[in-house]
Amino acid sequence: MNAPLGDRPRIAVVLDDAAGAALPLEWSSALAQSLQRDLQVIYVESTSVLNAAALPITQALAHAGARWQAFGPRDVERGYRLEAERLRALLQQSSAHHTVRGSLEVVRGDLHQAAWQVGAAVDLVLVGGASAAALTARAVQRCRSVLVWVDDGGEETEQLVSLARRCAESLGATARIVRAELSAVNQGPGDLLVLPRARVSALVLARLRRPALLVGRGA
Repeated sequence: MNAPLGDRPRIAVVLDDAAGAALPLEWSSALAQSLQRDLQVIYVESTSVLNAAALPITQALAHAGARWQAFGPRDVERGYRLEAERLRALLQQSSAHHTVRGSLEVVRGDLHQAAWQVGAAVDLVLVGGASAAALTARAVQRCRSVLVWVDDGGEETEQLVSLARRCAESLGATARIVRAELSAVNQGPGDLLVLPRARVSALVLARLRRPALLVGRGA
């Protein structure tokens, strides 16, 4: 499914690998259904991988015991096209299961920078990537616990907590409010971390050990 999205509120999920995409796609689809939003999937083709493939010394090993072979940008581009097709298939399955309208957008750059730069029209951004793949490797099948990181009080924090609890309920998970240093929270247990978008940077996102749901509008 790749229907053009209209003016309805949406949730964006940012991914760079189909292998770890099933969980964040399932979670974002469930949230989109519960919150009555459209789903925007953003697939990020890594420019750093392309740059590395362009080096004359770059080689690849097809499998154990195989010989090293030349590996260049064309090989990476071919892989990106295959990944996009896999993501389209996963999106179609997930959106059909949850009865949501979804679209796939392909961009080039860095996963965490792309997530941080999602347009101001979107106030919920789920960031997948290697942290989601790690959950998949541990055979995590559903979201069990949601950590809600807050660093101050006020109306914005109350709205963050309220929305995070609603999201946790949509996923059948428990929500826990944490006020510790983010570095300490990052080391603790939990499947999904909810963060105020205005309080984090792309660098912070890159250091997270679990998928993150950013709440709030970008610049």
